[in-house]
Parts: sequence; C-alpha cells; structure tokens
Amino acid sequence: MPAAQAVRASSVRRAARFAYAAGITAMLANLFLIAFYALQASHPEDGTSLGSANDLIGSLATAFMIPVALALTAWLPDRRSARITHVIGLSAMAVLTVDGPLLVLGVLTFGVQAPIMVAAWMILCLWLFLVNRWLRLSDALSPRVARFGEFVGVGTLAGGAVVGLGLLLPWMSWGQWILFGAGGLLGAVGWLGIPVWFLLLGRDLAKDGTRR
Repeated sequence: MPAAQAVRASSVRRAARFAYAAGITAMLANLFLIAFYALQASHPEDGTSLGSANDLIGSLATAFMIPVALALTAWLPDRRSARITHVIGLSAMAVLTVDGPLLVLGVLTFGVQAPIMVAAWMILCLWLFLVNRWLRLSDALSPRVARFGEFVGVGTLAGGAVVGLGLLLPWMSWGQWILFGAGGLLGAVGWLGIPVWFLLLGRDLAKDGTRR
C-alpha cells in the first residue's frame, strides 16, 4: 500500500472510532435525560443529579463529533457554501461541548444556557442535513446512511419549527398543544436518531478504512 493511502486509511479508521464514541456517549446522555425526567425532575435534590450527568456526557459526545466532522471535510464539495456550513457546524459542536460543563459548574444559569444549547443544536442538525446531502450526491457515503442522516437532521429542524409556530397560538390552547405534540414527536425522532447515525457512519468509515 502506498504511503499516502496508508495514511488516509489510518485517518479514516480513526474517524470511525470517534464516530462510534460519539454515538455511544450520545445514546448514554439521552438515557440519562430520559431517566432524569422520569425519576428525578420533581426531586432534583435526591442523590446525584441525572441532569448533570446528561449535561456532561452530552458535551463529551459533541467533543467526539468534532474529529468526525473534520474528517468528513475531505469528501465535501470544494465550494464556499460547503466551507461556511462546515465552519458553522464545527462552531455549534464547540459550543455544545463547553456549555454542559459551564452549566454544571454554575458559570451559566439554565435560563442562559438552554437557549444557547437549543440554537446550537438546531445549527448542528442543519449541518447534519446538508453534509449528508452532499455526501450522498457525491457517492462518498452509503446512500442509506446519508439519507438517514438527512432525515434525522431535517426532522429535528421541522420539529423545532412546528413548536415555534405553536408559541404563536394562545397559551395552553388546543391548537398549541397539537403543534407542541407534533413538533415534540418530530424532534424526539431526530434527537434519538442522531446517535444512531454516528454509529452507522462509524461502521461505514471502518469498512472504508479496511478496504483502503
């Protein structure tokens, strides 16, 4: 194997390991969040906060996403829109990496951290949708994996948009509840699907690294 191909194969395999790590830790963070709302949201003083565990592990998950995003740069189209999208996506991941520890340490209050986190998460989902679209069109990624990435990205964005529309309706009206429910369902599908996409991406990258 030529030296350049060997280096590239090693880089792809390393990106695959980070993708697996991102998927596993993101799933664990989701489980902690579900457990928090199921068991501890009304009694946060009881024992170690599951919410804090979610914040810290979720930040770790987005930290693992950054090397994966950097590795995907090699397959993106060489045009300005792709470069800008990638920079914005990486910036969102960086924000999500630090905001959890800042909340746990008390540097940020929940009222300040939550809107920042939601905005960064929406940007990450937009990045996910666009990057998967470009990777699918260039045949750089398995069409099934790329389409799934597009689906979870746009699903989360659509869910946020529907919830936003619900905020325009009279508070606690039936229409608002319907929009909140529909938007929440779409958002939940995307939120739970993103870790799965990283695991599928890791599998694809591992196969690619083995072939090369």
